[in-house]
Amino acid sequence: MKFFSISIACGLLLLISCNKDSTENPTIDEAINLTLIGEDLDKVYQYDYNSDTDVGFQTDLSSELGITNYYLTLRQLGNTLSFFTFSNGAISLHQKDLITSGITMYPDFYNITSERSLVWGLSNENSVYFGLYKPFGSTNLALRIVDLETLEGFDLAIEFGIDQLFQPLYHDGKLIITYRTGDGEYKIIIFDTLTDVIAKTLELKSSKPSVLITEDGELAIFTQNDKENTVLELFDMVNLISISKNELQFDHHFPTGPINGTLAVGKLYYEYTYPQPFSLVKGPAIFDISTGTNTVLDLSGTIEKLNSEKSLNIQPILGQYLPGKNVFAISYTLPNGEIDEPGGFLLISTDGKLKAQKNLNFVPTYFVDQGL
Repeated sequence: MKFFSISIACGLLLLISCNKDSTENPTIDEAINLTLIGEDLDKVYQYDYNSDTDVGFQTDLSSELGITNYYLTLRQLGNTLSFFTFSNGAISLHQKDLITSGITMYPDFYNITSERSLVWGLSNENSVYFGLYKPFGSTNLALRIVDLETLEGFDLAIEFGIDQLFQPLYHDGKLIITYRTGDGEYKIIIFDTLTDVIAKTLELKSSKPSVLITEDGELAIFTQNDKENTVLELFDMVNLISISKNELQFDHHFPTGPINGTLAVGKLYYEYTYPQPFSLVKGPAIFDISTGTNTVLDLSGTIEKLNSEKSLNIQPILGQYLPGKNVFAISYTLPNGEIDEPGGFLLISTDGKLKAQKNLNFVPTYFVDQGL
């Protein structure tokens, strides 16, 4: 019963892994230290990479944390990674501090019951928050809050009879919850985790919201207007007030809920979806808000060149912009490659230059962005 969103490619289970690193690499202008998480058929791994030496250190997280590659979801808060797992009718939480390597576990801390249907889970330093439908058989939206010290919890009713609940965002003590009501209207709730109260409700009517937290800590809400242009509204997360609202010359549609992207210094670094048919489904792109210029980086050209020069068959599965490194990280599989190198990653600069390419003995599924 997998009720959390999992950003892992289905093709991962078709791959087999052992131990080997690719040594060839493009010239690096500046060293990039990168931490990523990935899986093979059985285990979960942490990989710490330095582009200057092209050397990485691999950690077996399955042995370290007691998890399998069937974990429910991975969340990151600062330097802490949180893995949610499900077994024997209960949820467990496994946490690792990437700075100290300290491990904290909460085994079987929450029992699943037929009265609640969990959609997602998220934790901060003090509590776990479950988005759920309650009671059983209905679509009444509630928030289950479990204190990590006492492991006691309570339900907070949000709205009756909703249509859909989307993945959450968390920033600086605020939990951002997006959902569609039974009447087909969209709402965003800003929940204050310090006081356990709903601090703000944004009613967007029929406009489908796509959200992210900007580099400045503001809530960015992207919607489409009647002209199919994108409207960007920014909210101050401290005072919970709108600080700007602008129509953009940008017609790319994002899915409802969190955006896989970053808004920094007037530019949106995001994952572009190609019109089909095309050789790729998604790729890195940059939209300049002030000029209206949208630049889609030539990922297909980079991959074709690597495939030709190194006799590879790179198949990208996910991309992530890392603002701390100012690069796009692209995960890939090698379905026709050597049996001990089923995947790897690319690092591409914002001007489209290949900064690093590395084959691994597992497939990366999450890139950590932090100043380690």
